[in-house]
Amino acid sequence: MKLKKGQAWGTDLTMGFLIFSMGIFIFFIYAINYTSESKENFEIMFYEGENIAQSILSEGSPENWNEANVIQIGILSDEKINETKLELFYNFTQTNYSQTKTIFDSSYDYYFFLDNNFTINSVEVDGIGKPGVNSESINATNLIKITKLTIYKEKPVTAYLYIWQPF
Repeated sequence: MKLKKGQAWGTDLTMGFLIFSMGIFIFFIYAINYTSESKENFEIMFYEGENIAQSILSEGSPENWNEANVIQIGILSDEKINETKLELFYNFTQTNYSQTKTIFDSSYDYYFFLDNNFTINSVEVDGIGKPGVNSESINATNLIKITKLTIYKEKPVTAYLYIWQPF
């Protein structure tokens, strides 16, 4: 009488194929959802960036705001950058950056700058935003750049806002 070893190979093959198929199916579901999740995250970041840029390039609220009474941060007066408000914004981010993010209603980090550096308290400044960052040193995997045109010292300038996810 012969012993027949290995006759259960059909069952092993079927189970292996089912497990492999489930793995492929889960991978595709994850890949599809990951792509739409990334797109949704990009859209949220862009929307928040536009809101922050719009707020900064407004008169703010109240019109003559300061750190104690600010509702909306804005640096314009008569549709031109007001150097006093620009300085207030800079000082506010230096002393309480997280509060500015709360006012902007954003969980993302930001950095605002112009074509050219500007002077605050006789010091040349690259931009305003997250302390310790400048327009050249932002290291982020997801970064949005918003560009707007405005007037500074009676000349047209381009204003930039970088917004990114904190690590």
